[in-house]
Amino acid sequence: MELYEAILARRSVRRYEPRSLDAEGRAQVEAAVAAVRPLGAGDRFEALYHDVAPGEDLVQALGAYGRIVTPPHYLVPYLLPAPGRERGALDLTGAGFGAQQIAVRLAQAGIRSCYVGCLPREEAARAGFGLPAGARLGAALVYGYEGAGRRDRLINATVRRAVGATRKLAPERLFYEGTFERASAPSSDLSPPARLAALLEAARAAPSADNAQPWRFLWREPRLYLYLKRKNLRYGLGGTQAYRWYDGGICMANVSLALEALGLAGQWALVDGQEGAAPACPDELEPLAVLSLDR
Repeated sequence: MELYEAILARRSVRRYEPRSLDAEGRAQVEAAVAAVRPLGAGDRFEALYHDVAPGEDLVQALGAYGRIVTPPHYLVPYLLPAPGRERGALDLTGAGFGAQQIAVRLAQAGIRSCYVGCLPREEAARAGFGLPAGARLGAALVYGYEGAGRRDRLINATVRRAVGATRKLAPERLFYEGTFERASAPSSDLSPPARLAALLEAARAAPSADNAQPWRFLWREPRLYLYLKRKNLRYGLGGTQAYRWYDGGICMANVSLALEALGLAGQWALVDGQEGAAPACPDELEPLAVLSLDR
């Protein structure tokens, strides 16, 4: 599968064949992890590999979702921030940015995957997996070959519908050009410029917790600014709102991989609270990053 096709075609799978990956498949997973390009200078991105034993109880490792998924393997991808730098919540963006690169390259190799979020229990998960104290992880990534049985297909389809994964917002609902000074959502007659269409389609294809789709884009040529909704009911209450930063990184990874696939030049930079680094936005949004594109 071509890289851009894999970005658009990748979908979450909860039910898997019990067989393990063969040697070639394992090599492809290791290559996907090795190919990750960290978002922040000096950051390290690593992954813990785990083969699921027959009859193993996944609830302890993966939480309640362990009752649904049936993977032969899972990864715990995590970010180790550069020494001496504290970015706090934005490290979750770097963690999501790296994890999605793996997920897309697995899809390109015909290996299915699914995120299993762990943010509400991140500290316990970090200790349980034996990760370094400063590691940031937003989710585990289960993977294998998709289950072909009737029950497997039914569960995969049902869960996808239940979380709204088949209902992605149209590009016109995500995109603004020049200014945010319009009432509520973008007007339906405003379409992104042709040079951005493929990138925004890649962004739309990004997965997010409960299909929250927190991202919004503002185009001021030659820069594309990424904003996140500060609050989203689909994330629930409390600490789960932090998934917006992780999901923002996932979205950024899809755009970066699309640039690679299309042979285009562009580079993300986190806004990181720098005053004036992004245009002012409505109160319900917050700036996350800016993508500079060659003219």
